[in-house]
Amino acid sequence: MTNERNIPLFNLQKQFDSLKPELESACLKALGSMKWLLGPETKEFEKEFAEIMGAKHCISCSSGASAIQIALMAAGIGKGDEVITTPFTFVATTTSITLTGADIVFADIEPETYNIDPKKIEEKITSKTKAILPVHLYGYPANMDGIMEVAKKHNLIVIEDCAQSHLSKYKGKTTGTIGLAGSFSFYPSKNLGACGDAGAIITDDDSLADKCSRIRHSGRSNKPYEYDYEGSTLRADEIQTAMLRVKLRHLKTWTEMRNNAAQMYNKYLKDISQIKTPKNCEDGSTQSFYVYTIFAEKRDELSKFLTENKIGNSIYYPKALYDQPIYKYMGLSSKDFPETDLACKSVLALPMYPEISEEEIKIIADVIKSFYG
Repeated sequence: MTNERNIPLFNLQKQFDSLKPELESACLKALGSMKWLLGPETKEFEKEFAEIMGAKHCISCSSGASAIQIALMAAGIGKGDEVITTPFTFVATTTSITLTGADIVFADIEPETYNIDPKKIEEKITSKTKAILPVHLYGYPANMDGIMEVAKKHNLIVIEDCAQSHLSKYKGKTTGTIGLAGSFSFYPSKNLGACGDAGAIITDDDSLADKCSRIRHSGRSNKPYEYDYEGSTLRADEIQTAMLRVKLRHLKTWTEMRNNAAQMYNKYLKDISQIKTPKNCEDGSTQSFYVYTIFAEKRDELSKFLTENKIGNSIYYPKALYDQPIYKYMGLSSKDFPETDLACKSVLALPMYPEISEEEIKIIADVIKSFYG
């Protein structure tokens, strides 16, 4: 079967074309203001993002990775501390931990959600454990009741990695508003993507918000050339926040479109016994579908077949973090993390973006059916 149509994994061009006049206007306005850092566009974006997320504060910053690092630093995490997180995530989650001076501790994932397993977290707690860093992978909310129960029992801080979960909800609460803080990425492919790099932290804690604001700005106090904390230049620039303001107005609609696309995938893929579609959310929880990920037999062969048929696909993630060269010193292996190991061998992300059509999804499903015969 040959598909002449090119269906990309992400289609940023469609979104850009639909918003081009607004984005150009916002960009020129920000440039003309001559206030290119922490100016009026940034202040308005922070206000608007906090409001749509249901948080008291938003602190914009340079990336999703810096958002995690800043939040951990502001929460007092540093040298000698341990932070428990998942090995099945993008490396920015863990490098943000080590950049604070803290040590990473991995806990295995749940088989159906691919998120960190609260029961496995509790097994890894030591006297050095200070925080839990769950990741809402693929936009599917982690088991926050279980995580918060463990955190409360052991007096631990919870910082949520929401890089893939813009407007996802856990039992009615927006991800990022359940722990002490939530960190977001606005990498271009994300559900809310900048035209470059940017990120943000949300929190209801006044003190943490103030400290995050200072850390991203070289640790400055309110007095000129006086510094309260060790920080760095981790700010978002005014042009990015101006363009994010344009896109933010569409985020709720885009999220609905992603969920509709996921339902169409479920409809057309339901009879293929060799794959499992994403687990349905329950109890007022919703997934925002950064990617639509299936669990597939003969995953690598299917991926190659889709590529040959001009259908974008990707593996999030083919190698667990404990298998990465930078973490070999930890001395861990796949036998310690059986669910993560199985996911690495079986998951496959299919094209997902708000504008994807039912016709395109049906083509993708037909190609998958033809692969399995």
